[in-house]
Amino acid sequence: MAALRIAFLSSQPLEDRRHWSGTMFKMYESLQAQGFDIVWMPTGKFSASEEKIFASIHNIYERTFRRRFNSHHFILKAFLASKKTQKILQSTDYDLLFSPTYINEIAFLNINKPILYLNDGTFNKLIGYNPGFMGMGWLSKKITRLLEEKAFNNAKQLVFSSDWAANDAHKTYGIHSRKISVVKFGANLRVPHFALLEKDYSGSLNILFSGVGWERKGGDIALAAVKILHEKGYDLKFKIMGCTPDVQEVFVEIIPFLNKNYPCELAEIERHLSEAHFMFVPTRTDCSPIAFCEAAGFSLPVISTDTGGVPSIVEHGKTGFLLPENATAEDYANLIEREILNKRVRLKELSENARHKYEEELNWQVWAEKMSEIIKEISAKNA
Repeated sequence: MAALRIAFLSSQPLEDRRHWSGTMFKMYESLQAQGFDIVWMPTGKFSASEEKIFASIHNIYERTFRRRFNSHHFILKAFLASKKTQKILQSTDYDLLFSPTYINEIAFLNINKPILYLNDGTFNKLIGYNPGFMGMGWLSKKITRLLEEKAFNNAKQLVFSSDWAANDAHKTYGIHSRKISVVKFGANLRVPHFALLEKDYSGSLNILFSGVGWERKGGDIALAAVKILHEKGYDLKFKIMGCTPDVQEVFVEIIPFLNKNYPCELAEIERHLSEAHFMFVPTRTDCSPIAFCEAAGFSLPVISTDTGGVPSIVEHGKTGFLLPENATAEDYANLIEREILNKRVRLKELSENARHKYEEELNWQVWAEKMSEIIKEISAKNA
């Protein structure tokens, strides 16, 4: 029996480990390992004249409403994107179209093969929450939600990486729960055997901040919290990996952005994860941070914020701790002192729990197995 052929929508080649923080590549690699025949379905390119029209629409809207316009998702752009996708698919042999994050390309798509849509959030939840969706005018919000609803209704199945996103698709758009699945992401790097992660929790502790957006990831709050603890006399090292804020503190080590496409830089990321005792990223907005899946793989508890899809990855009190969005640096410092610095046995327990969660939920093998079941089920119904 021939393997199911999946047309995989992506703006970049599937082998690109940088695209969506490496998530597209891991999905491609994981589905291939399940025996599916994967063909790259590149998103359509717009002509110079089309881009000029889009720019005019953007400018007219913002001059008229004096509010931000979502220039990525609006009717004309989605209509043309869907038509370009449909044209390419006509000459493609495939059994199922996999659309991870792409709304425009499927909103107006008319094909007789099933569409599987995946994302880590809904646009509805991102509006007014994610920096890229701030300040939008009411009409642009309405259009964005309309396109998302059309895409959801056009897909055979929706897959989200958190309950936060899945619940919103059901509540906001009335999508039946049978049409929605939650499948969590994995780690986008090599994870060592658990036995190799044995650490000494009795002495100095290495705290790791990982993220390319210092402000969005709550870097200032994390730094201030660690400074409070350092001034109390605790022996701590705070490593900032992925960005380069202007920080001069003696207890801080800054590790600039490292590219996972280069083996030597990937190995350096893995080394810093191996040396850390816990990850501290009090993020301001997040859907399903891959860094937290990677932390779990390296047996690192995570201290973060109860926001977005984070609670689907970090279990408060079990694999880490989550404080409310309005928590201060003092709140985080008090939490870390009370629950970690003064309870080293508890830190080891949290570390073991984090690794167990990785093995049971937060790895690409589990993701692939669950996705395989979904793909085979919707393909059988379409046969």
